[in-house]
Amino acid sequence: MTSLLDLGILKSFDFIFPMLLVWAFVFALLQKTKLIGEAININAIIATAFAFMVLLSPTVIDLINFMIPWFAIAIIFFVLMVLLFMIMGVKEVTAYKESSIQWVLIAVGILIVVAAFGKVLGQSLLDQGAQVGTVIEGQDNTASGGFQQNIYATLFNPKVLGLLVVFAIVVFAIALLSG
Repeated sequence: MTSLLDLGILKSFDFIFPMLLVWAFVFALLQKTKLIGEAININAIIATAFAFMVLLSPTVIDLINFMIPWFAIAIIFFVLMVLLFMIMGVKEVTAYKESSIQWVLIAVGILIVVAAFGKVLGQSLLDQGAQVGTVIEGQDNTASGGFQQNIYATLFNPKVLGLLVVFAIVVFAIALLSG
């Protein structure tokens, strides 16, 4: 049944936004760094070539389509946090210049990129690799056919959860002893 809010037709155009994003990113990078020169026409041609090369790989299009919403959510979250600090009375927000905030932003970006690679390439890499695993009685098997099932079984394995608890204790101990 078709409705007024049916946006299924937009799936046919999912390659356009990654292409435009790559064009804008490459063009801005070339203009900012002046790597080729200051000629806008040459920079636009090179950016167009990069954008059309993205069209050749459905994997890159899927990666970009997965990352865009997550980066948008992260940007909105950080902007709202800055607004919250300004509402609370901070006159000038220079938090982005502190190294700890920069590392958090880098970590969030790396996490989004790793999640995108896992989502887009995970199952295909699992199918190519050897299906070898150890089955422990009463626990989930990490040698199953599904990538998401394997990630879930690995992350919620009692040994991994125990390691995370020990790691958290060590981090808090170091923070409290050094502070």
